[in-house]
Amino acid sequence: MNIQEKLIQNYPLINKVDSELNCYVLDKKRYLVFWDELIKKDSTEEVLKYLEEKTKNTNFTEFKTLIVVGKTKEKFKKVDLLYFNNVNTFVVFYLINEETNEVYMNDSWISALGLNYKKYVRKINEILNK
Repeated sequence: MNIQEKLIQNYPLINKVDSELNCYVLDKKRYLVFWDELIKKDSTEEVLKYLEEKTKNTNFTEFKTLIVVGKTKEKFKKVDLLYFNNVNTFVVFYLINEETNEVYMNDSWISALGLNYKKYVRKINEILNK
């Protein structure tokens, strides 16, 4: 079973967002995005721009947290996995290196704008580690 199927079945994810993104609603203002391409350190800026462009519509709340689940072949530090656009959007990455079985995630707690993501990232990690 792949990562997306496992999360959809075990979360369970039922509210798919009508968008070009492969995205599901987790809870108010929180969205889970499945990223199909390999995420590299030098590609995160492009990913962030793409996400911002695709979530600026009425299918998404004005203030939001996007949890991006994807694959990588690089090592990431916890601080490299959280971004804020200084306006209304947090993006946190949950990355898996399948070659080394390493997971890179940021499960910190934030209180800004009511967009905390800690429990959602931890639940994703719990499901994927079963």
